[in-house]
Amino acid sequence: MSFRTGRGLAGDETTSGGEESLEPEDDPSLTAIVASTELDLRPTLGVILVVVGGLLGVGILVVFGIVVLVLAWLRAIWARRALRRVRIERRFEPDRVICGDTAHLVVTAWNRKLMPLPWIRMEEPLPWELRAEDDPVGAGWKVASRNLVNGWTLGPRERVTREIDLIAERRGVYRFGTLSLSAGDLLGEEVAQEDRQLPATLVVRPRTLPMRRPEATRDRSGVLRARRSLIEDASRFAGVRPYTPGDPVRHLHRRATARLGVPVVKRFDPSHDRDVVIALDIQTTDEAWAGRHDDDLAETLCIVAASLARTFEAEGAACGLAVAAYTGSTQRLAFLAPSAAERQSGRVGDLLARISPYPSAPFEHLLGRLVRMVRPGTLVVIVSSRDPVAFLPLARRLVRSGFGVVHLAAGADGPAHAQRSRATGLTARSVRLDGDWRTARTVDVAS
Repeated sequence: MSFRTGRGLAGDETTSGGEESLEPEDDPSLTAIVASTELDLRPTLGVILVVVGGLLGVGILVVFGIVVLVLAWLRAIWARRALRRVRIERRFEPDRVICGDTAHLVVTAWNRKLMPLPWIRMEEPLPWELRAEDDPVGAGWKVASRNLVNGWTLGPRERVTREIDLIAERRGVYRFGTLSLSAGDLLGEEVAQEDRQLPATLVVRPRTLPMRRPEATRDRSGVLRARRSLIEDASRFAGVRPYTPGDPVRHLHRRATARLGVPVVKRFDPSHDRDVVIALDIQTTDEAWAGRHDDDLAETLCIVAASLARTFEAEGAACGLAVAAYTGSTQRLAFLAPSAAERQSGRVGDLLARISPYPSAPFEHLLGRLVRMVRPGTLVVIVSSRDPVAFLPLARRLVRSGFGVVHLAAGADGPAHAQRSRATGLTARSVRLDGDWRTARTVDVAS
């Protein structure tokens, strides 16, 4: 179909249809419902003026009455047909973004009939987590009382496309559904209104940040590189290195320590074929079952989990995610099986976008189920901000069952919680962001 430039409002890309034979067929679901139910007295007034003017011989009253009748007739036509054959299209480009990025909401209004529309208005709620990047004067749209309002003037067969930039300020899944349409006549009065279901979904993933470890150094190009991987294969011995607080005691190289006089630990090459499951403890307070949670801490946990997934993917490991949180489905546990497929970290981000900060089951229940959900030998990385006392027995049971377990403790008490896990023989480290979760640049992993 060929198009020509139309008369859209400023800032829009406008096109208009050509031949009538190329017009799409009518869609009965797009038939407008006239919302104006108030009594229109204009036809009655016009008849009275014509009759009175004729009886009294006053021509001006007759002419004025005819004008009123014509206006009433035109208003009735607009009321019946204004929103018929008007197609509204709405989509996000892209439909998946990272928290803090800009999502482009593309809205198209298409008048598929010969009758022009002096004005048409579309209004829908806008989540407060999505902020309009700008609200320019004359662009044809605005944000009023957390409602996104669009307006157009459409000629015959005219199609107008508009792009609105929305900044995603918080992770989540945002579903757009019902929108309100209204249209006016030549006098500017609203004559028709209807609600339409037009689904559109935007997935906002948590931010992913580089993992910074204390033993990391910069190479000649200035790139930060770690001297050991988050995943190591104990069967691939690669030498020794000086002991640092937090290293597992079982990795201590006793002969080399005795020979050198200083403690050294074994160093292993990274493992590229081991399955990894990130077990996320979304519970942030002891009163979670009363509906209380620390929202900032929950966002921090999601960022740490997403960053881990990206790091594991870069190291060639098959990564998955398990979390006991509500996701909008009937399943109490959300589980993504480990996979080394391309864009697996993106699938982890999609799942993290869907979870709520409220736990759907105790974290201990999730750890107990992992034995039957993943194969033996899988590395389970526990990400939690709570005191590990409650889940340490289950974590040690996983170790006895042939699983590897690493505890990453987040939050203000992370170092103390990591120390408590290390006291039981588990590998544990504290993690924190180098700033607020909205502006942080790295995830710092302590020794």
